[in-house]
Amino acid sequence: MILFPSRSLIAGAAGIILLLGIGARIANLGNVSSRTPDERVYRGQADIWRQQGTAGLRSLVAAYERDPEARLYPPPTRVGMIRLVAAAISVTGQDDESAGALLSCVASIGSLFMLALIGFRFFPPWAALCGLLLYVISPPELVIARRAWADAVVELIGLGMVYAACEITRDSRRWSAYAGFSVAGALGIAVKESMGVPLGLCGIWLLWVLAVERREFRNAAILVGASVLTVAASVGWLAYSAGGLGEVVKIISGIPAANATNAYALEYASGPPWLLLQAFWIVSPVSALFFAAGVYAELAGFSGAEAAGRWITLFTGVQIAIAMAIPHWLNLRYVSVAFGCYCLVAGLGFWFPVSLVLSRIRSQDRKALAAMLGLVAIGGAFADYARFERYFVRDGTADLSVRMVLDERNR
Repeated sequence: MILFPSRSLIAGAAGIILLLGIGARIANLGNVSSRTPDERVYRGQADIWRQQGTAGLRSLVAAYERDPEARLYPPPTRVGMIRLVAAAISVTGQDDESAGALLSCVASIGSLFMLALIGFRFFPPWAALCGLLLYVISPPELVIARRAWADAVVELIGLGMVYAACEITRDSRRWSAYAGFSVAGALGIAVKESMGVPLGLCGIWLLWVLAVERREFRNAAILVGASVLTVAASVGWLAYSAGGLGEVVKIISGIPAANATNAYALEYASGPPWLLLQAFWIVSPVSALFFAAGVYAELAGFSGAEAAGRWITLFTGVQIAIAMAIPHWLNLRYVSVAFGCYCLVAGLGFWFPVSLVLSRIRSQDRKALAAMLGLVAIGGAFADYARFERYFVRDGTADLSVRMVLDERNR
């Protein structure tokens, strides 16, 4: 029956979609007309690391603290990202921002497969397929996949955390998932300090499931203990690299104040909080409509996903809400860790009305209707890709801040 497609059909469709996503990322890797200041800073920090090692990082920290202008750019405490960019330069032999962009491309391709794993394990097959399709040619995802920012890397790590949380939610005896969750959280902190937010959200999710719903206090204690140990090790590494824990705390705690005086943030990433939602609508209206429907389906209890699906929906909504609440933080790439989950919830929004309609019509009409609705989803996805090409390739929009997206829409 069309409501329950065969495994071979699902596997074939997923394979085609994944190949499409890989091709889209590789094809757009080299069409960036200019690099942003953040990309150049990451490259410069990586060069210092390659030439001088830990001593070079500590000199960067000292310079960052002395120069107010330096505080407008990525801090040198993102040691994990700096090391990854340095490794990409060494492997590729490209001593420019293209090495970091290639790192983002590889991370985005990894997120494709991670999202497919989450979708097909915890969501209805058609919802997973639609969510994956929307994700592979999602405009904001394609933007970060061709830029030497940290956002694609933290997205992959964040999806790893979400996958581990889903596995623990399904079966709290999966000890490997506890290890995977804690290690992913520690890696995320080393790459970008804001990864403490998704780590905390996933931690609350799991503590609620383990301690409140199931009363498994021992497992909750194991989760907390493993996470504290790995995060402490990660923070210790950052402190050693930066020249002391006090230096790390001082730099991270000063980021909000620096952002409040950042001319770019004030002009392009400020305004009413709802502008972030409007930006999602502008770059991908089909995904935005399906996402709203998916949230409704979860709230109404009609989604058909496992319990993990409700938590993914909540995780995505809270992640976006936090970005909306922080002053001068209205930039889609700052919520990149939620891009994949956003598309999965949108897949639920597609599946919800489809499943209701298909269950109420004659079986001989189901294939035709399903094919028609599938074409709507495919058409919407390719319209998103055309929008990406127009906004970010042809017109060269350099970032995903809300004002840039609004300006592009108004051209």
